[in-house]
Amino acid sequence: MRRETFHTPGTLTLDLRVPSGEITLESVDGDETTVELDASGSSDAVQELVDGARIELRQRGDGYEVLVDVPRRRGGLGLIFDRADFRLHVLAPHGADVQVSTASADVDGRGRFGGLRADLASGDLRFAELSGFVEVKSASGDVALERIGGGAKVSTASGDVRVGSVEGEATFRSASGDVAVDEANASVTVQTASGDQRLGSVASGRVTMQSASGDQTVGIRRGSRVRIDVRSMSGDTTSELDIEDAPVLSDGPEVELRATSMSGDVRILRA
Repeated sequence: MRRETFHTPGTLTLDLRVPSGEITLESVDGDETTVELDASGSSDAVQELVDGARIELRQRGDGYEVLVDVPRRRGGLGLIFDRADFRLHVLAPHGADVQVSTASADVDGRGRFGGLRADLASGDLRFAELSGFVEVKSASGDVALERIGGGAKVSTASGDVRVGSVEGEATFRSASGDVAVDEANASVTVQTASGDQRLGSVASGRVTMQSASGDQTVGIRRGSRVRIDVRSMSGDTTSELDIEDAPVLSDGPEVELRATSMSGDVRILRA
């Protein structure tokens, strides 16, 4: 196993490029970043990949960047042979930004991080807390983000998207995966083809939900006024809201809801 420790006071970005395996990140007190890289298998070829990985500290503006770049082993005719599953474990100060790129590695972020930019093929991604902007592109992996303190842009092909809360404006897209957001505190857009959509609680801003065959459920927080434009060609539309639900004060937060579906059902609830 390779182990490197860097002194990283101030702002920090983690740039992680691992083809397969597991990537685990933990935020801790202090101003040091520790990188541990290992791989399954005991062959010389696997060890060469670990030894040949770039693990280095770079100056980035007024702060630092820690790069971990694991090479892919190539055979004849340019074919890629990823015979090893890598295990990358990073301990970094709270608030570090994360950039991650992988083909099939699972990514697990534990603790408090800043912004996130991730590009995944089939690996799952999980983060507990992110304070900055989040941008995730995934093919078949699931995305689970507990708390997003900024805005977000998340897209998947067949993976599910699950978010606990998001503070800034957000867009979530999936083809066949489901999208579920417990709490959205600003404008939010959800687009799916066959995946179901659920917004547990929205308080203000523009809420746009678009699907072909997926069902849509949205909860309007009590105390918020709402303007509704709902259209479904063959699905059912139901609402718990009526005139008596409207708040007395006219200066309360307002939700502008636009939901369109071809064959999916639309449900509007009071959150």
